[in-house]
Amino acid sequence: MVRESQPGRLKIGLLFPLFLAGVAVLVGRLYNIQIQNHDFLVGLARKQSETTVAIPAVRGTICDRNGVPLAFSLKTPTIFADPGIVAVPAKIRRWLPDLLGVPRPTFKKLLMSRRDIRDAVNDPTLKRTVHVVKELAKFLRVPEDALLVRLRSAVDDRIAEAARKASPALGLPEADLRRALSRERRFVWLNRPADKACARKIEGLRIRGICVRYEHRRMTAKGMSIGQWLGIVGAEGRGLEGLELLFDRPLKGSPGLARLRRDGRGKRIADSAEPTIPPRHGCKLHLTIDSRIQPIVDAELENVYSEFSPVSASAVVMEPSTGRILAMDSAPGLDVSTMREMGRDELRRRLRNHVVQSVYEYGSTFKPFVAAAAIDLQLVTPESRIHCENGLWVYRKRRLHEHPENIAQQITDIIVHSSNIGAAKLGLLLGDERLRQYVLLYHFGKKLGIRLPAEEPGLVTPLRRWTYYTTMSVPIGQEIAGTPLQLVTAFCALVNGGRLMQPYIVECIEDPNTGNMPPRTPLELGRIISPETSAKMRHILGQVVERGTGKVLRGCNYPIGGKTGTAQLPDPAGGYSDKYLASFIGFAPVNQPKICVLVMVDQPQGGRYYGGQVAAPAVGRIIDKSLAILDSVSDATAGLPESERPDSPIRLGHAPVVAVSER
Repeated sequence: MVRESQPGRLKIGLLFPLFLAGVAVLVGRLYNIQIQNHDFLVGLARKQSETTVAIPAVRGTICDRNGVPLAFSLKTPTIFADPGIVAVPAKIRRWLPDLLGVPRPTFKKLLMSRRDIRDAVNDPTLKRTVHVVKELAKFLRVPEDALLVRLRSAVDDRIAEAARKASPALGLPEADLRRALSRERRFVWLNRPADKACARKIEGLRIRGICVRYEHRRMTAKGMSIGQWLGIVGAEGRGLEGLELLFDRPLKGSPGLARLRRDGRGKRIADSAEPTIPPRHGCKLHLTIDSRIQPIVDAELENVYSEFSPVSASAVVMEPSTGRILAMDSAPGLDVSTMREMGRDELRRRLRNHVVQSVYEYGSTFKPFVAAAAIDLQLVTPESRIHCENGLWVYRKRRLHEHPENIAQQITDIIVHSSNIGAAKLGLLLGDERLRQYVLLYHFGKKLGIRLPAEEPGLVTPLRRWTYYTTMSVPIGQEIAGTPLQLVTAFCALVNGGRLMQPYIVECIEDPNTGNMPPRTPLELGRIISPETSAKMRHILGQVVERGTGKVLRGCNYPIGGKTGTAQLPDPAGGYSDKYLASFIGFAPVNQPKICVLVMVDQPQGGRYYGGQVAAPAVGRIIDKSLAILDSVSDATAGLPESERPDSPIRLGHAPVVAVSER
């Protein structure tokens, strides 16, 4: 047996404790990394190699009462550029030294000695390349200006070449494209939105730094003037006007989150997206609007606007029994497809929804409300006679005059022939308190809560300022002002049995994530007159068309009732001007009203300004065409369950996609 020498044992005795100490340090370090600081270090690694990005939610669709989309989001291409990447090639390890006249071995030495230079060369941008050139000048101990001039010349050539290739595909002038690509920024929009053919061409060119990105673009039904109440959506997907603004939160939904992995250079690893929170897509907005009736209203209002050149005109179609808005428009209208061609002031003017945002004195269209109040209180009957003073009446300090043939007229004839003196006497018969009470019962002077932006409450004279003069003025539509929406809502109560229904345009909100769709039921704000009085008023208003100021509509396909209005507009200096508001409000059929239509024309030109001349013909055509549509659907679906009828207020499922325009 060979015994170890004394020096060998001494070496082992000295090295073994050192070995144990090394193992102990290693174990301690492993404990520190794997156990003690495990969570911290894993988090640090994830922070360096992973990033969280948002998954955009799709904005909800807005559709009409039959499910036809009026506004929806469509995935569309956009084209952008990163000028800092366009300016230099993807690989500059050989390109840069050859450009600057530097030997490649010399350039390689700089790369090997500096990590920041290696990173810049591996992922080059213009800013990083400039940094490399400056550091190379220091390394070579030469002036940097000469090298930078060469780089600038090469960069200009690359930008010019990129602009030359991309210009035909983008449809942009080459000079404009060069200026855009020469900007000192990392992101420039070139075409937003772009059509698919343009996107395919750009993708086929494979120009470094010019890319195609897809995003959801808001589209609207084309050929309908619905922008005023539907609203618009900004480029970033936020509602800016109308229903898009008011219901922006439920429509836009909430984005999801995805985790992306990146390599050591910070580049995204392909197919590494890991959804962690799915997006919650926007809700679907079901409206009461009928897309078959809306174009009819748009066309008729455009005809009125073209023929009479007014300051503005407005129209609204309502279902008297429920308060549903079937169509609404103001002229000049706003077809969103033409919005990009307008200046800011013109766009602002066209965005104004006169139906809910403009206030007018109603004129003679207010007379039926006073007659209904007197009949409902049994102060008069439709056959009661009132002396109309041969067309001239002075009461205290108030002078009223009208056609001299008006002597003694029945209440019916006061409305049929629109007698100012007869209406004023009805107001005095009611008295200050009762007249004002009825005015307020119809919700004049109050917002109706239709859930459209900037609704105006209108103007009603305060009680402390109410005088006999007011009592004589209100029955003829003066000293009281409101929106077209307030007038048509009150008129529906006049003919639907006396029930004031809250107008509404949003039927329900459908959550696509849960399927929940709380229904909206028509809301009665109060009963104003009795059903018997309402029936008498329908007959009286039918006589307006048969033999009164609305007889221009006698040839219509349906029996129509209504009332004309020709209101002098107030003069800012005091009194009344020689400008007029022409209006007509009609309903049909007379015995069982299905729709009520109001057309108001502010300051018509051309010598004609009476409501029966300017507004009534348009109302008649709207009623004829709309009822033909509604009746044809009703006949074709008679006997079907309500949920299966095409004209049901809500119809879920697939709907035809109408022509669309970009927003």
